[in-house]
Amino acid sequence: MRCELSLVVANELRVRNPLVPMSILRVKGVAVADATQMLALAGFFSMFFFLTLYMQTVLHYSPIQTGTAYLPLTAAIIIAAGISSQLFARIGTKPVIVTGSLVGAGGLYWLSRIPLHGSYVSNILPGLLVTAFGVGAVFVGATTAANAGVGEDKAGLAAGLLNTAQQLGAALGLAILSALATARTHSLLHTGHVSVADASTHGFQRALMAGAFFAVAAGFIALLAPNTRQTAPAPSAAALPDPG
Repeated sequence: MRCELSLVVANELRVRNPLVPMSILRVKGVAVADATQMLALAGFFSMFFFLTLYMQTVLHYSPIQTGTAYLPLTAAIIIAAGISSQLFARIGTKPVIVTGSLVGAGGLYWLSRIPLHGSYVSNILPGLLVTAFGVGAVFVGATTAANAGVGEDKAGLAAGLLNTAQQLGAALGLAILSALATARTHSLLHTGHVSVADASTHGFQRALMAGAFFAVAAGFIALLAPNTRQTAPAPSAAALPDPG
């Protein structure tokens, strides 16, 4: 993958009319916003995978119950995105993105404490809501920052790069965190002193904790971005990251 990416970059630098002009990365804030979004999605997106496994394999929720469990998170993300978009004109995008990353990391840490015999109301819902407010702030903040200072002729390109960063972050994050969770689960199973459900829960805990570190890293990267004071329309539910 690294070799293929290098070939693409080399080709884009060589041709006269590149599909992705590298000059767009020199626009102040674009590269930082993309990197922030990539790291944030690496932590946040993976949460859906591990919580779904936890609810279905450990708590024995049905697919309908599991899907319904995410409805409060969706509503909270939309509310957080709307509030965040109104704050840009007052304090700018940087404080919103940094705060959202740290809040989201706190929510993931909360979720990393899920026990073997947990319940939705006490062990899942609070962490989901906290994470949702972080996700809403980071997503709308990074989207606004990535398009600030970009001319109309390159607005589509900037949006495409941001979407690519999201997809790349989700894919890499899930791969890395799955490896961590699987290693932890197998290590405990080899001891022969824990059940499969208990070992799996510990694996999910480790993955969610690692996701929290990704979110914190996104906040540190966001500190390098310019502070854009620009009002952004609140995105609809269809515009937010799709956990599916």
